[in-house]
Amino acid sequence: MDQQAQLPDRVDVLVVGGGQAGLGTGYRLREAGIGFVIVDDRARTGDVWRTRWRSLVLFTPRRFAALPGLPLPRSTGYYPTREQLADYLERYAAAHALPVVHATRVTAITRDGDEFVAETSRGPVRARAVVIATGPFQYPRIPRVGAGLDTSVAQLHSSAYDCPDDLPHGRIAVVGGGNSAAQLAVELADSDPARRVTMVAPQKPWFIPERILGLTVYWPLKLLGILSSPAESRISRYIHSRGDGILGTEAKRAVRTGRLALRTSRVMDARARSLVLADGSTLEVDAVLWATGFRTHYPFVQVEGALTDYGAPLHEGGVSPVAGLYWIGLPWQSRLDSSILHGIAADSADLIPVLTRHVGRVPSPASDSMEP
Repeated sequence: MDQQAQLPDRVDVLVVGGGQAGLGTGYRLREAGIGFVIVDDRARTGDVWRTRWRSLVLFTPRRFAALPGLPLPRSTGYYPTREQLADYLERYAAAHALPVVHATRVTAITRDGDEFVAETSRGPVRARAVVIATGPFQYPRIPRVGAGLDTSVAQLHSSAYDCPDDLPHGRIAVVGGGNSAAQLAVELADSDPARRVTMVAPQKPWFIPERILGLTVYWPLKLLGILSSPAESRISRYIHSRGDGILGTEAKRAVRTGRLALRTSRVMDARARSLVLADGSTLEVDAVLWATGFRTHYPFVQVEGALTDYGAPLHEGGVSPVAGLYWIGLPWQSRLDSSILHGIAADSADLIPVLTRHVGRVPSPASDSMEP
């Protein structure tokens, strides 16, 4: 288990979030000789993955799921499980002696002159720069139409799902069109033949084969330069417009064999025990698993000019128009692979020159207090 660092009163760079984005940024800051501390609201490094559903397996291969400076061990499965990735993050923090302060929630970040003040559950911290590394997956998006369902219909968001026992038997709708929806729909369908599981996707799912000519699809994407394509490139815009691609064809096979039903229409309403779809049809349900993603919400960022009118991060390649404020771990932050662990290496490297110019290379006197 990684050691607990001490929270300083003042620091050059405060990194908010101790998941993969925060740890990868910490590695770069350590390389650059910049004083920093990472604060995370969870009790242990890697807990962000340990709390995901039990059977979760990454859709990115081991080679593309590592952070800079430490590959995943060969003992890890080709597609890492949640536990393997969680343990890897814990080893990563220890291997690079990253100062992570656990069980520390940031409640507000404000500006005070040329510095930032972060109010935390352990007291205030002043910083010359702040990197927000909490990612976009903090606040579940649950459609309001769910309120129209009868109270006897079980409802659960994918972030709270652990295993099939969490839902009753009978007619289950998995609402969503991404990788999580596909994985969970197949798991529920295979858990009990008496279950009738329907995946309700807003549009026809885009199934991407796991392998091309015997190689994981990620290798051709990397070798052709597609994986690192700038977010505003033509290929990235096309892929973005297609929506979430589902890696693998297991769900597609389940639909073909009749193990899983598929409806391609948006959920527009809910009445009693039925979902009302945009195509005018209805779907009778005993339970709904909402795999509908997360909403953008950063209530603790209370710095003028940091967020859009809708509360989303305002940035260009992770650099905020507010001097000294930065973002990491956002989908499409700067390139196509910004949304997966593989992209953190490049995105964090891009931020360091800007951070260095802002705070300078010489750590502040408080840096000594940040060692674990």
